[in-house]
Amino acid sequence: MADVSTFEDVPLPAETVWATIGDFGGIRKWAVLVEGESVQDTPAGKVRTLNMPEGRVVKELLAASSQFSYTYTMVDRPEMGDYRSTVAVVPLDAKTSRITLIMHMSASEAQTDADIEARYSRNLRGNLRAMKKALGLPRD
Repeated sequence: MADVSTFEDVPLPAETVWATIGDFGGIRKWAVLVEGESVQDTPAGKVRTLNMPEGRVVKELLAASSQFSYTYTMVDRPEMGDYRSTVAVVPLDAKTSRITLIMHMSASEAQTDADIEARYSRNLRGNLRAMKKALGLPRD
């Protein structure tokens, strides 16, 4: 199993950060590659459908949420059956917070944990840069 995470402290209150990155159904506020999105209440819970470039469609199930975090899993992706990802904001003080992104996934036959860690480390860092841009912060 591979676990990948990244975080960065930002000079904004947690409430401000969460208003931009914490909406499970509003990922387009920061995720520039998402061309369209919708959220549907299903018997299993909230499912967001993301329309991606080249006609690819991704469905994600909200597995858990709290004041400043949510965790989701993949829907209809057997190769990612053990996948879960968390977006969280940790208040550090009244003016500073930490954005934390965590991904967990088991390797399939065609990949290793090292492959997953390399690919998703890049993805998480890219997501963090996009979040900072949406917040009006330098992306470094």
